[in-house]
Amino acid sequence: MNKKITNTKKIVTAVLLIVVLAACNDWLSIAPENDLIKEKFWAKKEDANGALAATYDAFRDAALESFIWGELRADLAVFTGTVFDNYNNIASSDISSNNDKIKWEKYYNTINLANTLMEYSGQVVEKDNSFTQRMKEAYDAEALFLRSLSYFYLVRIWKEVPLVIEASTTDQGDLFLPKSTEKEVLKQIIADLTYAKDIAYTDELKDNPAYYKGRANKYSIMALLADVYLWNEQYQECANYCDSIIQTGKFALEDYNNWFKIYYPGNSMVESIFEIQFNDNYDSQENPFYKDMIPVIGSPKISLKSTAATTLFNIQDIRRFGTKSPTWKYQGIDPQSTTKRTNTQRDANIIYYRYADILLMKAEALTEMNSLIEANALLRQVVERIGFSHIEIASKNDLRKAIIDEKGREFVFEGKRWFDLLRYAKRNDFENKQIIINMILSGADVKQQAILRTRVYDTMSYYLPIPERDLLYNNELVQNPFYDR
Repeated sequence: MNKKITNTKKIVTAVLLIVVLAACNDWLSIAPENDLIKEKFWAKKEDANGALAATYDAFRDAALESFIWGELRADLAVFTGTVFDNYNNIASSDISSNNDKIKWEKYYNTINLANTLMEYSGQVVEKDNSFTQRMKEAYDAEALFLRSLSYFYLVRIWKEVPLVIEASTTDQGDLFLPKSTEKEVLKQIIADLTYAKDIAYTDELKDNPAYYKGRANKYSIMALLADVYLWNEQYQECANYCDSIIQTGKFALEDYNNWFKIYYPGNSMVESIFEIQFNDNYDSQENPFYKDMIPVIGSPKISLKSTAATTLFNIQDIRRFGTKSPTWKYQGIDPQSTTKRTNTQRDANIIYYRYADILLMKAEALTEMNSLIEANALLRQVVERIGFSHIEIASKNDLRKAIIDEKGREFVFEGKRWFDLLRYAKRNDFENKQIIINMILSGADVKQQAILRTRVYDTMSYYLPIPERDLLYNNELVQNPFYDR
């Protein structure tokens, strides 16, 4: 493969696999004809490489939306500018299934490419001796990771979604599926990842940081498993997979003096576990953040809410970057100076998992299992790395809050806050939903609060409606009941 798995110039043939999908609005459109899939494409190793690259490229295409959904309805970020108007309607709880920002086809595009790769990669093994069974297994593991991560976003955003685990490569199958429950989707994710971790690469790509950190391996698969188990309230399993990463001895927190290397130049060989790669040397390879949200020239269209700046962050917390804002992790070349990246450096990677995630996920899981001393020790590592002292917390509820607050600071503007708060709220059948209610109501004026107060107690309002266009295409789909009124 070329320098980066995401180089779209090198995957033209793979795009043929989805040309019909791209021509239609429906995410489950009729697929290309059989002879294109079976006879003309899957013949050599380069075809499998191209198909894998296309799958990463499709997931990368959803990166900006994934980031926005992870911040939009939470308490840290404010989006400004007309390009974000329809998103801000959602942020203010004015949510309609006709909103053109509510769409899931990019996730399903990734899923279908992953399914197609897994279905046909075996043919390449038969036709090209240079593409070994071991390579096929590793590629399948990467495809399962990308499919699973796509579904993990889908269930956190929509809760119940169609579960498609076969490639849409012919017009013979059932292309229009009903929604599966969140439980069913999570069960599939866990089964897929449990299998994938045993066939994935481990350190085979270590000599190339962009591959080692930008392609799924055993470590990133275990990180996603830990995250899924935490969401699913399976705390011992979450802790076990965190331990599986910790005990390798291959990862650590970057120290205080090197902390900004996580973001610039990125792909930290110390802390990073998985990040989607961008390369400004290629056409159309700049991170989409730099188009409308964090332009190289001009002011960012995302900023820290004033309440978060004063209540969540100590003014000396370097993760706030003083008066520069947390967007500096995508703009600057070091934490202290005011030197910005240039117009040819619009390629900051988007980090999905790093070692700080592992420590704080395990701390959260241990807290729920009443192992407060060990949870404090893990929290202390993250707090002290940034230059502060951690005071032991003896109360379970206080420790819960301390961890969720530390996650807010540590991962500010990394697309995680809404999902962290929703997970916190939904624990034990939404026993903590007041945190979501308070957050939504605090952002509304007095008149809106009176209207919203009756709505936000319905927990299905925390998830998005099924896009209207997909309801029209697929008669098997049923709208989220909160929006079907």
